[in-house]
Amino acid sequence: MANPSSPSFVRPPASFIGATIEVADLAASTAFHRRWLPLLGFTRIGADADRVLWARRDQHLMLREAAVDAATGGAILALVAKDRAQVDALHAHLQEIGAEITQAPAEEPYTAPGHYGFAFRCPDGTRFEIAYRWEDLPEIEGVEHVRLPGDGVTLGGYLYKPEAGVAPHPALLLLHGFGRNAWTDRHLAELAANSGYKVLSLSLRGWLGSDGDNDQGGRQVDDVIAAIDWLRRLPSVDPGRIGLIGASMGGQVALLAAARRPAIRCVAALFPPTDLPGWYEANPFVRPYLDDLADAEGLAARSPINHANEIDVPVLMMHGDKDENVPLDQSLRMTETLRGLGKEAELLIVSGASHFFSMRENTIARQRLFAFLRQSLVRR
Repeated sequence: MANPSSPSFVRPPASFIGATIEVADLAASTAFHRRWLPLLGFTRIGADADRVLWARRDQHLMLREAAVDAATGGAILALVAKDRAQVDALHAHLQEIGAEITQAPAEEPYTAPGHYGFAFRCPDGTRFEIAYRWEDLPEIEGVEHVRLPGDGVTLGGYLYKPEAGVAPHPALLLLHGFGRNAWTDRHLAELAANSGYKVLSLSLRGWLGSDGDNDQGGRQVDDVIAAIDWLRRLPSVDPGRIGLIGASMGGQVALLAAARRPAIRCVAALFPPTDLPGWYEANPFVRPYLDDLADAEGLAARSPINHANEIDVPVLMMHGDKDENVPLDQSLRMTETLRGLGKEAELLIVSGASHFFSMRENTIARQRLFAFLRQSLVRR
């Protein structure tokens, strides 16, 4: 039998990934917890008919309505392991001592970056999850892991060296979407570096590798302006040839940053929310998140469509016509607004694409993206 005191079971620093709590009346419990969880930095990020999810960075708390006549007040606690090997060792050990394994070890990156874990039930009915997750951006071979100043926070990311051309190089700043980070943009960053661009892939505040709390286009915009200045000062970067690219929330932040008129030559936004009040009406799932994010005035301030007149660089929008998260109308209206103001704006509609592009759809989008970058960042 495995020995819990053996080296494989060295205990990590005490930490919770999160918890799921079963309640009798979800609406009443939600109303109560909204009065104190925000004081600890938790915000609602989603809800459906029988559950509500709060998050504080990569820590999660879920309220779930119990089945009729089922016991309430039960909880599932998720505890942190020090590495994937310890997850596997604990899984084997708990099987040996008679725990009921309710979920085998598996990766669940949408729970937390690098998440790998399993779930079990004790003989007394208590339920636990054991999981490993990344505490910082992982190293990528041949790529520099960087830290740079934002607006009162330290930001993390990766700096990719171009594989072609002569310095000073054109440069790109990549911004990820909600629930993602600089590591999840590595494929686009590698492709851009192979095409001759210096690339800074940045984790926005509140996401893995960066300090602060996510604010969906609040102070994140100030951080991006600071990151552009940092990128421009690199000796290997041509400060007059910088492009800004963002996906989903990152696209929203990129457009808001472009409205500040930083030293960039173009901005590309993939399936971004551009009118947050309109997004609120169109997608019921995001309403709890937006309710707790800001009031109507705050949502309007975070809406790029209300800052279109301040954007003076070419804009490329790309959006799937089957997007179930951010409706195509968000990009249609933003493009129309920019053009109505005499701005240079283009919209590529990817037929059949949802909020998550397939390999084929990514190929279509990236061909147009790189053509747009070559045109916009040509040496003058």
